Amino acid sequence: MTTHVSRRHFLQIIAATGAAGAISACGHSDASPESFGDVPAGNVSALSVGSIQAVPKAPAYVARDANGIYAMTSTCTHAGCDMIASGSVSASGIHCNCHGSVFDKDGNVTSGPANAALAHFEVSVDSTGAITVHGGKTVSQSTRVSVG
Repeated sequence: MTTHVSRRHFLQIIAATGAAGAISACGHSDASPESFGDVPAGNVSALSVGSIQAVPKAPAYVARDANGIYAMTSTCTHAGCDMIASGSVSASGIHCNCHGSVFDKDGNVTSGPANAALAHFEVSVDSTGAITVHGGKTVSQSTRVSVG
């Protein structure tokens, strides 16, 4: 026995499936950071105190404050948007253009809809000043690598 589906019913099914996929892709309030391995993040000499910059080829930012070098995800905790591609960064923090969340320079939420801080990653600096972000290793938000 063959079941016939009207064109209208078929289009309703397709629209509902697409909407569910869009909602799923948008994520939710506990979006986790995108995973990545060890990536080079420039040199200490090019990262001044008070600066935050995108890490090339990784969903992360590397930053420097008076206590040292640190790294955090660029994945917004609200909906999983990549804030490098859809956001802006300044010395005071990071703004997600997807839904308007704002994070301070340490990755804490200062304005929602995000309600969770950005994850921080382990950082190492070699004897030449080369910075490496270890995307598979999360650390405390207060963790810094001291540089001389």
